[in-house]
Order: sequence, then structure tokens, then C-alpha cells
Amino acid sequence: MSLEQRIGQVFIWTYPGQSLNSQGESWLEKYQPGALIVFGRNIKSPEQIAKFNSDLQKFAARKMKAPFFLMIDQEGGTVTRLRTQVPLPSALALGKMDDTKFTQGFGKALAIVLRTLGFNVNLAPVLDISAPSKDSFIGNRTFGEDPAQVSERAGAYAEGLNEGGVMPTAKHFPGHGGVVQDSHQTTPKKLATYEELADKDLVPFEEFAQAEYPRAMMMAHMALPNIDPSGVPSTYSKILIQDYLRGKLKYDGLVITDDLEMAGAASDNDFGEHAVRAFLAGNDMLMLAGVGAHQKQAFQKFIAATKSGRIPESRLRESVERILTYKAKLGVAPFAFSDKNSKASIAALEALSKQVLQKNVHLALENRTAPWPEIKPETRALVLGSEKRFFQSFQKNFRGQASFFQLTPASLERAGKEIDKGAYDLLIYYASGVATARWLVHLKPDQRAKMVVINANHDAEVEGQGAFLSVLNISTHYPDCGADLSESLNNPEVRAPAQSKEPGLSNDSAGPMPSPMPSPVE
Repeated sequence: MSLEQRIGQVFIWTYPGQSLNSQGESWLEKYQPGALIVFGRNIKSPEQIAKFNSDLQKFAARKMKAPFFLMIDQEGGTVTRLRTQVPLPSALALGKMDDTKFTQGFGKALAIVLRTLGFNVNLAPVLDISAPSKDSFIGNRTFGEDPAQVSERAGAYAEGLNEGGVMPTAKHFPGHGGVVQDSHQTTPKKLATYEELADKDLVPFEEFAQAEYPRAMMMAHMALPNIDPSGVPSTYSKILIQDYLRGKLKYDGLVITDDLEMAGAASDNDFGEHAVRAFLAGNDMLMLAGVGAHQKQAFQKFIAATKSGRIPESRLRESVERILTYKAKLGVAPFAFSDKNSKASIAALEALSKQVLQKNVHLALENRTAPWPEIKPETRALVLGSEKRFFQSFQKNFRGQASFFQLTPASLERAGKEIDKGAYDLLIYYASGVATARWLVHLKPDQRAKMVVINANHDAEVEGQGAFLSVLNISTHYPDCGADLSESLNNPEVRAPAQSKEPGLSNDSAGPMPSPMPSPVE
């Protein structure tokens, strides 16, 4: 490889479009990035993204010295790029299954889908620790709050990805646990010492570091001044990457940055300098997933820094060898898309997803503390939500009279007045996203007292949960859960909270599932 080709291998870039064209080919041939990350905007359908990925690898075989890492953020829950008819559960929802074998199988099923479509790297699992009841940046993207359980569950998920032929990426080292600030908007600061991190946040990362399959670790754009007194984000910290991650944890896999264009990593617009500093700190691969001009700037600054000796060639060689070794182990190369295999693998993944989603609904129903009101044919219920799909699901089993109020950014302000208009006996509120969940603080006490909230978000997004008739924290987006709720409301034998009986999983309550549409509020 030429110097320019070796430098290209350390970059993770995005591609503006859904198909490969002549302009895109010229850009890729000139810079030869080692990896491309795919976002929702690049995906129209499974068939389209599979062809796109195949065309990219065929191009690399013709014009480049190495194939691409084709990456995707497919965590599940709120961070899902490739949409399925049955929504993928969040990590927190999957963690509530408390079944390591199932979690590993789920990871493998997801990997088979991704590999069928041409992806070879998933930017998951999240190893950050977060308490569901406390506000945090990570929210329900984590597997839980207990370090040992997160380590076990995330490790099983990563092992499953590996078994399915996809490289897992643990994030975000050394752990966002307890941090509220969003690194997309600012640089969070965590005052923990290394010893404090070692007792909790680092436990899952330490286990992941010992794995022997191809894997990556993503750094957090977060400052830890009691560990690195310079106060730089860990992305630029030699102490955190070289002394602790490589040294103490003995990690020998890839280290990659989160997007260097995020506010948490970029105090100015010198993205070339950011790339050089991140590489010198110990990152193997550098992500710039936004503006093409920033990618070009970073590439050129990197070349200049290497030619001047600021970046030693031995340091570049070390990272490139690690990247190419993992590409060879993963067998990333052109592939043949099979529509039949794709549909079969997606169906298998959706079946597992449905088990997780329904289990979470039943756990939430089981854990409620207030009895249901008696539902009669004349009982009037108002269902509020941003998706009619939830209302349609609820209507299937509800014995009373239900009407629907659709939540939009404009209608949220009128929702309280709509509730007051009618003499409703029961209020059902599907909080599908952060905006709808946080609006609930505007309700009057008497309105809360007769409202059942289905919270698809992080638990802490709904404040004052004890003031509501019930809050069902299902931890993930699942609009078809309305049928399970109305069935529970209708059944006089389960109107009182269950104490010990473990509910079975319903196999047919959701019915046919149309393709999900983006929420107009979220």
C-alpha cells in the first residue's frame, strides 16, 4: 500500500446516498477509507442496502487494496438504523429477559440479518451502566445498572454477533454511567477516579477486553480530570487509551473514535487536528460521519503530520496491520444477496424481538401496584398517542368505548383541554418518545389519577409516577402492546396487581404488523 492508502484505512466515513454512482466512486478511489458507516438516510429497503453494500465491496475489490468495514449502529430501541416490522427491543428490554443464552442467540440472529445484507461491523453493544430510575444520557440503551449483569448480558450479545460473522463494538469506554450531559451537544465531565471506575463502570469493559474474537472498542467523548488531569475528552487521552485500556486491561483489539464532529470532541472546527490528536492518543480508526469537507481536511492534515514525522510511520503501521488482520479474519469481501435468506433471517429476528417486547409488557403489568378499574360496556376511555397503530391494537380487545386523540407537536398543547372536554372514565397514554413522556408534567392531579401511561422510554422520562393510576415501563417502542393492555383491563380476574404468578407469553395478541412509520412527535 502507498502511504495515502494506508492512511485511508484509519478513517471511518459516511456516504451521501443510497447507491454507488460515478461521483461516489471517484471520491472513494481518491481517499480509499477503511470503513463506511451507514445511517438510516442510506437505507430504503433490505434489498436496496444489500445491493449498495455489495456494490461497495465489488468496487473495493476492483479499485482498492482492501475491502471495507461496513458499519451500522443497530443497537435496537432508539438507536436502530435498519427498521423491521416488529421493532427491535432496546438493550434494557433485552436485559430484563435475564436470560444469557437467549441474549446470545438474539445477537447471533441480528448478526445473520446484518451479514446477509452485507454489514460486517455492528456498533454495539453499549457497555455503559445506567439506573433505569435515574436521568442519564444513555437511557435505555444500556443492559442495566448492575455491573456484573451488564457484563454478562452485553458479553453474551457480543459473542452472538461474533458467531453470526459480525464484529461487535463495545461503547463507550470508560463508561457514561451517571452522566446526564449528551456528548453530541457538549463535553460531559465525570469526576470519578480510576479506582472508582474499576469497581463499577469498567467491569463490563474489562470482560470484553479479554475476548479473543475480532472486536472494537469505541471511546467516549467525555473528560475525566481525576484520571487525566489535562481534562481532554477520553478520545484524546493517552492515559485512558494507552495506560489503562491497552496497559491495565490488556486490550488488543481495535480502538475507534465516536464521530469527531460531535460537540463533545470538537471545541473548534479544526477537524484535521482532531483526527491527528485522536490517532496519536492511541485510536486505530477515526470517525468523521458528516460533512465531506471535514473528511478531506482530516485526510490532508493526517498526511502532512505523517510526512513531517509528527505521526511515526511505525505507529501508522501498527494500526493498519490490526485493521487488515481483522478484515482478513472476518472474511469481508463481495457477497451474493439472497432475497429468500434475507426474509427468513429477518423473520427469525422479529420472532425473537416479539418475545422480548411481550415479556417486557407482561413484566410491567405484573409489577403494577394499583388495581384496574372495572371495565363495562359503557366505560369511556380516551387513548392518546402519536401513532394510531397503538390505538388500533388497544381497540381489538377493549370492552368499553374508546376514542383516539393523536399527539403531534401542535396538538400536545390541546391534549389537556381534550381530556377535560369529555367525562372519560379512563385515560390511556402511549409515551412513545421523550417529547410525549415529558409533556405529562402538565397534567392536573385528577387527570393523572385516572391515567395509565405506557412508557416506551427510559423509566426516568416520566416524572412523579406514583401520581398516575399506573405507569407501565416497557423500556422500548412497541405500539402493538395496546392489545395486551386492553386484555388485562378487561379481565376481572387480573384487575388487582399480580403478586406471584408468572404470566405466559401471548403468541397472537399483536396480529399483523404493518411497517412502522416515524412518530410525528418524536
